[in-house]
Amino acid sequence: MDPVKPTRPLALAVAFLVIGALSYGGVQLWSHYGIPPGVPASAPLTPAILAVIILATALAFRARLKAQREAVQRVLDGEPTPPILPGQRPPKPLDPLQAARAVMFAKASSMVGAIVSGVYAGYGVFLLSKLSVDTFRSRAVVCGITVLCGLALVAAALYLEYVLRVPPSGPDDALPKNGSGTKSKTATPTRPVRNRPDGTFPVRRESNHSGS
Repeated sequence: MDPVKPTRPLALAVAFLVIGALSYGGVQLWSHYGIPPGVPASAPLTPAILAVIILATALAFRARLKAQREAVQRVLDGEPTPPILPGQRPPKPLDPLQAARAVMFAKASSMVGAIVSGVYAGYGVFLLSKLSVDTFRSRAVVCGITVLCGLALVAAALYLEYVLRVPPSGPDDALPKNGSGTKSKTATPTRPVRNRPDGTFPVRRESNHSGS
Protein backbone atom coordinates (compact mmCIF):
# COMPACT_ATOMS: atom_id res chain seq x y z
CA MET A 1 0.00 0.00 0.00
CA ASP A 2 1.41 3.38 -1.01
CA PRO A 3 1.94 5.89 1.82
CA VAL A 4 -0.47 8.79 2.06
CA LYS A 5 1.08 11.92 0.62
CA PRO A 6 0.91 15.06 2.77
CA THR A 7 -1.42 17.84 1.78
CA ARG A 8 0.27 20.52 -0.28
CA PRO A 9 -0.45 24.08 0.86
CA LEU A 10 -0.32 25.17 -2.79
CA ALA A 11 -3.33 22.97 -3.59
CA LEU A 12 -5.25 24.53 -0.69
CA ALA A 13 -4.32 28.03 -1.87
CA VAL A 14 -5.48 27.25 -5.41
CA ALA A 15 -8.77 25.85 -4.08
CA PHE A 16 -9.26 28.98 -1.96
CA LEU A 17 -8.67 31.32 -4.90
CA VAL A 18 -10.80 29.36 -7.36
CA ILE A 19 -13.73 28.99 -4.96
CA GLY A 20 -13.42 32.64 -3.97
CA ALA A 21 -13.59 33.75 -7.60
CA LEU A 22 -16.61 31.54 -8.26
CA SER A 23 -18.33 32.83 -5.12
CA TYR A 24 -17.71 36.44 -6.09
CA GLY A 25 -19.02 35.87 -9.60
CA GLY A 26 -22.07 33.96 -8.37
CA VAL A 27 -23.07 36.62 -5.84
CA GLN A 28 -22.55 39.39 -8.39
CA LEU A 29 -24.76 37.54 -10.88
CA TRP A 30 -27.36 36.97 -8.17
CA SER A 31 -27.42 40.69 -7.33
CA HIS A 32 -28.53 41.51 -10.88
CA TYR A 33 -31.78 39.61 -10.30
CA GLY A 34 -32.47 40.60 -6.70
CA ILE A 35 -31.03 40.98 -3.21
CA PRO A 36 -27.91 38.87 -2.51
CA PRO A 37 -28.45 35.87 -0.23
CA GLY A 38 -28.18 36.31 3.51
CA VAL A 39 -25.35 35.08 5.69
CA PRO A 40 -26.31 33.09 8.81
CA ALA A 41 -24.78 34.38 12.02
CA SER A 42 -23.85 30.80 12.93
CA ALA A 43 -21.66 30.36 9.84
CA PRO A 44 -18.34 30.61 11.75
CA LEU A 45 -19.36 28.01 14.34
CA THR A 46 -18.83 24.87 12.26
CA PRO A 47 -15.25 25.58 11.11
CA ALA A 48 -14.35 26.95 14.53
CA ILE A 49 -15.58 23.82 16.34
CA LEU A 50 -13.81 21.56 13.86
CA ALA A 51 -10.59 23.54 14.31
CA VAL A 52 -10.73 23.13 18.09
CA ILE A 53 -11.44 19.40 17.83
CA ILE A 54 -8.60 18.80 15.37
CA LEU A 55 -6.15 20.87 17.40
CA ALA A 56 -7.02 18.94 20.57
CA THR A 57 -6.58 15.68 18.68
CA ALA A 58 -3.17 16.79 17.39
CA LEU A 59 -1.98 17.72 20.88
CA ALA A 60 -3.17 14.39 22.29
CA PHE A 61 -1.39 12.43 19.55
CA ARG A 62 1.78 14.45 20.06
CA ALA A 63 1.80 13.66 23.79
CA ARG A 64 1.28 9.94 23.14
CA LEU A 65 4.00 9.79 20.52
CA LYS A 66 6.42 11.64 22.78
CA ALA A 67 5.80 9.23 25.65
CA GLN A 68 6.16 6.27 23.28
CA ARG A 69 9.48 7.51 21.91
CA GLU A 70 10.81 8.10 25.41
CA ALA A 71 9.82 4.57 26.45
CA VAL A 72 11.57 3.04 23.44
CA GLN A 73 14.65 5.16 24.07
CA ARG A 74 14.83 3.90 27.65
CA VAL A 75 14.78 0.34 26.35
CA LEU A 76 17.62 1.13 23.96
CA ASP A 77 19.68 2.76 26.69
CA GLY A 78 19.03 -0.08 29.13
CA GLU A 79 17.42 2.24 31.66
CA PRO A 80 14.81 0.89 34.08
CA THR A 81 11.20 1.76 33.50
CA PRO A 82 10.10 4.48 35.95
CA PRO A 83 7.36 3.44 38.39
CA ILE A 84 3.80 4.37 37.54
CA LEU A 85 2.39 6.82 40.04
CA PRO A 86 -1.15 6.44 41.43
CA GLY A 87 -3.66 7.72 38.91
CA GLN A 88 -1.07 7.68 36.12
CA ARG A 89 -1.50 5.47 33.07
CA PRO A 90 1.32 3.75 31.22
CA PRO A 91 2.02 5.06 27.69
CA LYS A 92 -0.34 3.39 25.25
CA PRO A 93 1.05 2.58 21.78
CA LEU A 94 -0.56 4.46 18.95
CA ASP A 95 -2.76 2.32 16.75
CA PRO A 96 -1.57 2.68 13.12
CA LEU A 97 -5.14 2.38 11.83
CA GLN A 98 -6.28 5.13 14.18
CA ALA A 99 -3.42 7.34 13.03
CA ALA A 100 -4.27 6.68 9.36
CA ARG A 101 -7.90 7.64 9.96
CA ALA A 102 -6.81 10.83 11.71
CA VAL A 103 -4.58 11.74 8.76
CA MET A 104 -7.40 11.22 6.26
CA PHE A 105 -9.74 13.29 8.44
CA ALA A 106 -7.13 16.04 8.59
CA LYS A 107 -6.68 16.03 4.80
CA ALA A 108 -10.43 16.31 4.26
CA SER A 109 -10.78 19.02 6.90
CA SER A 110 -8.03 21.17 5.39
CA MET A 111 -9.77 21.12 2.01
CA VAL A 112 -13.14 21.88 3.63
CA GLY A 113 -11.58 24.81 5.45
CA ALA A 114 -10.10 26.15 2.21
CA ILE A 115 -13.45 25.84 0.42
CA VAL A 116 -15.43 27.49 3.23
CA SER A 117 -12.92 30.33 3.44
CA GLY A 118 -13.07 30.81 -0.32
CA VAL A 119 -16.88 30.94 -0.41
CA TYR A 120 -17.17 33.59 2.28
CA ALA A 121 -14.11 35.50 1.10
CA GLY A 122 -15.68 35.95 -2.33
CA TYR A 123 -18.94 37.08 -0.77
CA GLY A 124 -17.08 39.43 1.57
CA VAL A 125 -15.18 41.05 -1.29
CA PHE A 126 -18.49 41.67 -3.04
CA LEU A 127 -19.89 43.32 0.09
CA LEU A 128 -16.97 45.74 0.43
CA SER A 129 -18.65 48.16 -1.97
CA LYS A 130 -21.89 48.09 0.04
CA LEU A 131 -20.63 48.77 3.57
CA SER A 132 -22.76 51.92 3.78
CA VAL A 133 -25.81 49.69 4.27
CA ASP A 134 -26.12 48.26 7.79
CA THR A 135 -27.39 44.90 6.61
CA PHE A 136 -24.55 44.39 4.19
CA ARG A 137 -22.02 45.63 6.76
CA SER A 138 -23.13 43.01 9.28
CA ARG A 139 -22.94 40.34 6.59
CA ALA A 140 -19.42 41.42 5.73
CA VAL A 141 -18.38 41.07 9.37
CA VAL A 142 -19.81 37.55 9.54
CA CYS A 143 -18.03 36.68 6.28
CA GLY A 144 -14.72 37.94 7.64
CA ILE A 145 -15.06 35.93 10.87
CA THR A 146 -15.99 32.82 8.89
CA VAL A 147 -12.94 33.22 6.66
CA LEU A 148 -10.69 33.42 9.74
CA CYS A 149 -12.31 30.34 11.26
CA GLY A 150 -11.88 28.46 7.97
CA LEU A 151 -8.20 29.37 7.84
CA ALA A 152 -7.84 28.24 11.46
CA LEU A 153 -9.35 24.91 10.43
CA VAL A 154 -6.79 24.60 7.63
CA ALA A 155 -3.93 25.37 10.02
CA ALA A 156 -5.14 22.87 12.63
CA ALA A 157 -5.56 20.13 10.01
CA LEU A 158 -2.08 20.73 8.60
CA TYR A 159 -0.65 20.61 12.12
CA LEU A 160 -2.35 17.25 12.75
CA GLU A 161 -0.77 15.90 9.58
CA TYR A 162 2.59 17.26 10.75
CA VAL A 163 2.28 15.49 14.10
CA LEU A 164 1.46 12.16 12.45
CA ARG A 165 4.08 12.39 9.72
CA VAL A 166 6.43 9.44 9.17
CA PRO A 167 9.87 10.73 8.16
CA PRO A 168 11.83 8.50 5.79
CA SER A 169 14.48 6.38 7.46
CA GLY A 170 17.77 5.51 5.78
CA PRO A 171 19.49 2.13 5.80
CA ASP A 172 21.84 3.26 8.56
CA ASP A 173 19.07 4.19 10.98
CA ALA A 174 18.61 0.62 12.18
CA LEU A 175 22.31 0.19 13.05
CA PRO A 176 23.47 1.02 16.60
CA LYS A 177 26.46 3.27 17.01
CA ASN A 178 29.21 3.08 19.63
CA GLY A 179 30.69 5.95 21.59
CA SER A 180 33.13 6.95 18.83
CA GLY A 181 30.36 7.50 16.35
CA THR A 182 31.29 4.50 14.13
CA LYS A 183 29.18 1.46 13.50
CA SER A 184 29.98 -1.59 15.56
CA LYS A 185 30.89 -4.65 13.52
CA THR A 186 29.72 -7.01 16.25
CA ALA A 187 26.27 -5.53 16.61
CA THR A 188 23.69 -7.88 18.01
CA PRO A 189 20.69 -8.85 15.90
CA THR A 190 17.94 -6.32 15.83
CA ARG A 191 14.23 -6.57 15.48
CA PRO A 192 11.73 -3.80 14.69
CA VAL A 193 9.56 -2.28 17.37
CA ARG A 194 5.95 -1.97 16.28
CA ASN A 195 3.81 1.11 16.56
CA ARG A 196 6.76 3.49 16.34
CA PRO A 197 5.92 6.56 14.25
CA ASP A 198 9.47 7.44 13.18
CA GLY A 199 10.61 4.19 11.61
CA THR A 200 12.33 1.11 13.00
CA PHE A 201 14.16 1.20 16.29
CA PRO A 202 16.86 -1.38 17.01
CA VAL A 203 16.35 -3.38 20.16
CA ARG A 204 19.12 -5.59 21.38
CA ARG A 205 18.13 -9.22 21.70
CA GLU A 206 20.27 -11.54 23.78
CA SER A 207 20.58 -15.07 22.45
CA ASN A 208 21.14 -18.01 24.76
CA HIS A 209 23.94 -20.26 23.49
CA SER A 210 23.18 -23.66 24.89
CA GLY A 211 25.32 -26.70 24.36
CA SER A 212 28.44 -24.71 23.41
